Amino acid sequence: MSNASLRQRLYVKMIAAIFGAYFRMYHRLKFEGLEYVPTRGPLLIALNHTSNLEPFALGVALVERGIVPGVDMWTVSKKELFKRSWLARLLGSVGMFPIDRENINMSAMRMMVRVLTDGKILALAPEGTRSPTGKLQLFQPVIAKIVITRRVPILPVGVEGADKALSTQSKIPRPVPITLRFGPVFELREFYDAPLTDEMVERAAWAMREHVAALLPERMRELPPYSGRVGARKV
Repeated sequence: MSNASLRQRLYVKMIAAIFGAYFRMYHRLKFEGLEYVPTRGPLLIALNHTSNLEPFALGVALVERGIVPGVDMWTVSKKELFKRSWLARLLGSVGMFPIDRENINMSAMRMMVRVLTDGKILALAPEGTRSPTGKLQLFQPVIAKIVITRRVPILPVGVEGADKALSTQSKIPRPVPITLRFGPVFELREFYDAPLTDEMVERAAWAMREHVAALLPERMRELPPYSGRVGARKV
């Protein structure tokens, strides 16, 4: 292991210890099914997205499994978070890179593919944006297409409580319990040799969504009303 890699691992473990103490004391953070988390890639981690707290809670869990963000795992975050230089440096140091949610972002797409091609772990929310209602939105077909063409295993994660701890309308977290539920790794094998038409890719996105929905309470599984936002249902 190189000195740079060792320094990164020690740095991330220190950050994870700080966030871990916060989450456990303030949000009584719990993990269920952590044994399902592989320690090596290639792997896509797909989780629901209702709050800015989820990526950090996931990072705490992964470090417990020996996975180091920025070394073994990367994740995407909205580009707006990278406007402040100090925050951009912090996010980048723990394996986060920006994505433009409103336009086609080829640089982010290339980064996602590169992470998986290199045999690493990519974590993201296939909904594309936070759910304003807490309900699981539609998954973006482009994510399903990437994992099908690269034949990448998927780890589903359902996060409960983050929407109440820090909703899309809130700026200050509330002391609400947060639970991360990890499910068994699966693959979209039934789509590997099928023609990837728009309809087929959409079906694959629904199949991904079902695995994450199964890890959430009933109140979060139903599609939210259409809001015109990315990932919402058209009616």
